[in-house]
Amino acid sequence: MKIPETAPAETVVFIPGLTSTGTLFGPQINSLKERPIIIAETCAMDSIEAMAQRLLDHTPEKFALLGMSMGGYVALEVIRLAPERISRLALINTNARDDTASQTQLRHTQMEIARKGGFHKIASMQYPQLVHPARHDDTALRQVVFDMAADIGTDNFLKQQNAIINRRDQRADLPAIQCPTMIVAGEEDSLLPLDRCREMHDAIPNSKLHIIPDCGHLSTLEHPVHTSELIQDWLDV
Repeated sequence: MKIPETAPAETVVFIPGLTSTGTLFGPQINSLKERPIIIAETCAMDSIEAMAQRLLDHTPEKFALLGMSMGGYVALEVIRLAPERISRLALINTNARDDTASQTQLRHTQMEIARKGGFHKIASMQYPQLVHPARHDDTALRQVVFDMAADIGTDNFLKQQNAIINRRDQRADLPAIQCPTMIVAGEEDSLLPLDRCREMHDAIPNSKLHIIPDCGHLSTLEHPVHTSELIQDWLDV
């Protein structure tokens, strides 16, 4: 009697955010032991389109795609370019709009600080906005954020910020997304108003919205167990 072959596990592609590495998804990757994992490259490129094309050039023909923050901008560009290759989509702590004028001005301010040799100050400036107020004094989480930023470095930070500033508004493309889509938001995310996440949920036909309480912008690290469970449920659809 021939034993049926087990289908290979679906590859999951994770796309980190600004000044972040695969460490951003460490707890979730550890919980997906049986699945092939790819961390998308977001360095050395100064456009979201280039990041998306590189991802498509280095991934299987079909895969699950998860993008967080800046990674969500890349994920939306990937599915715009090649919707047939995405089996399911997760958008975490991100939105479909382009930058506001005030956001762009803040990015330019931070870029100028970095150009003048002050990149080491950027993580300290950003950290209080990235996490729930209850985690402002979380030294372990702070160190993870600082270490990721140090790994990215000044040059890549400048390229990533330029990519974000010049990204396209993806709202008009959202209704075309047909794969199962999960949207995750932190209830206390100071960088991302919840209405931006609800906007994506309302526009994407087959989407589910999850709002994590007592959570800022770094849901994968602030609430690793909850986020891992949501991702596992998303993959099981």
